[in-house]
Amino acid sequence: MTRQTDPTQFPPPWLHELDALEARWRGGDAATQSEIDEALALWRVRLHRPATPHEEWFDIVDARGEPLGLTAPRWFAHLTGLRHRVVHVLLTTPQGLLALQMRAHDKPEWPDRLDTTVGGHLKAGQDWDQGVLGEIEEEIGLSPADIQRWLAETVLIPVGEPFERYNRDEALPPIRNRQVNRIFTGTLSAWGLAHLRFADGELDGMYLTLPQTARRMVESGDDRIAPGLRNVFPHWWTFTRASAPPK
Repeated sequence: MTRQTDPTQFPPPWLHELDALEARWRGGDAATQSEIDEALALWRVRLHRPATPHEEWFDIVDARGEPLGLTAPRWFAHLTGLRHRVVHVLLTTPQGLLALQMRAHDKPEWPDRLDTTVGGHLKAGQDWDQGVLGEIEEEIGLSPADIQRWLAETVLIPVGEPFERYNRDEALPPIRNRQVNRIFTGTLSAWGLAHLRFADGELDGMYLTLPQTARRMVESGDDRIAPGLRNVFPHWWTFTRASAPPK
């Protein structure tokens, strides 16, 4: 979303309108598509955001991540707090190291920070499985067609149930980011580790570390950790410790 720097270009009544929309729609639970479309047309004009062929659209979902039959562009979902789905993947190497992505230095959000191996928003029409495999191919170049070559197990393993996460950014225009997150995990094969490709330019590299080291970094508030990893890692750590075979 394009950020405004001059507060006079984003008058206080607009902020009150956004607060009212967020309260009325309740993440999408109480919204209709016609209401979303009407408000979207207004905010396109205000923020100079005409529709484009490459605009990214999301399914709006309930707190469990189930589609509500509503859709909205990414920027508008973030503007109004409409709930959408985000997938995170944490992969380990054959040696038991955790693979963390180094976010690209030119990313607008959290550049040069360590994040989950793969993470991204589900596009409209995708289910969780399509979304997670699409993000893996998009970010680290491992194709769904080759999953039995790059993954040591037969499938990616879901980590618990989807969970809701919410945060606000009061810059102008503001962001009200209401996500349903789902985490997947698995172990890369030696072939998969050798065939990592930073396909879309969102990563500058991969950082391999002991899971215990990653845990210390997250729990200490290390400023090298991106918020996505900070929120997701405790779920992954608890799950992997509970499912590890007894020594």
